[in-house]
Amino acid sequence: MKQRRGGSGLVALAMLVVLALPALAWDAVGHRAITWLALDGLADDAPAWLRDPVIRHAVAWQAAEPDRWRGVRDVHLIHENAPDHFLDIEDLEKYGLTLDSVPPLRYQYVAAMAVARHVHPDQVPPHNPKLDPAGQQEWPGFLPHAIVEHHAKLLSAFKTYRTLEKLNEPARAPQLEMARRNIMVEMGILSHFVGDAAQPLHTTKHFNGWVGDNPAGFTTDKGFHAYIDGGVIKHHDLTYAALKPTQTFSYTVDAANPWPAVIEHIRRSHDEMRTLYEMEKAGTLKEAAGKALIARRLNDGAAMLAALYNSAWKASAPSERDVKDFIRYDSFDPREVP
Repeated sequence: MKQRRGGSGLVALAMLVVLALPALAWDAVGHRAITWLALDGLADDAPAWLRDPVIRHAVAWQAAEPDRWRGVRDVHLIHENAPDHFLDIEDLEKYGLTLDSVPPLRYQYVAAMAVARHVHPDQVPPHNPKLDPAGQQEWPGFLPHAIVEHHAKLLSAFKTYRTLEKLNEPARAPQLEMARRNIMVEMGILSHFVGDAAQPLHTTKHFNGWVGDNPAGFTTDKGFHAYIDGGVIKHHDLTYAALKPTQTFSYTVDAANPWPAVIEHIRRSHDEMRTLYEMEKAGTLKEAAGKALIARRLNDGAAMLAALYNSAWKASAPSERDVKDFIRYDSFDPREVP
């Protein structure tokens, strides 16, 4: 169920695609809790309709959508979607990179890794399409890029909404309604990837049991990821209501350059990865210390998500030039509506 990365003939290819589906980060319950907590931290001047219980429910439900994409067994969707859910920090070293030196632009990152693969073929094994037909194992992952890209899309959605509100034209009412829905969609998608980054096993090659040298004797159980995603949450009953009393909102994000804050979010999560394995070995994940660790990760995800939401909102106020450009490029005439 939680295998992220994985033969000829069409049957073998299809089986590989199914077996190499991306690991989830938190079950839908965890993603919803993170979203609801983050929505509690919205800026006072954020749209009032985002506080409506029905809207909050919808945004939180949307937070699991990138995992539902897994239900489409299509190599193109897997290729595009799966690597956005993780960053295997240890594997960056093979490309001469560290968490701090990853290029913030997705395709510059790919280019840097492609050059490293060409220059140092002994360090970076070539991609094997027979073992990984969807290409989801080819790179260390694009989780920080997914976060900053969806943050920018949310900013754009907010700006469109605010522009339409400023125009206040009755004939544009359907456009305004669609703008609201676009905001809800992007808030949910952004929540998903921020939540993924808060789950330590999405920041490591040891995503589902320890791999390679294992002198500490950590678990290699392929059910470990599933347990952290949902089993331990259920065991400790870490619901929205249980997490709300410990939720704080202390992070800020520069909308013009969210990358450093996103990298720090991933670093905080990765710093807890080995602790997860140590606690599993010691049997303390089911005890109070384990509950505190998982709650801390969920609360941290919500705090970061709220900061990204507020950053996008505060930076989205349209200028007069923005409004004029919108009108010109949209060229809307109510008479064209069928």
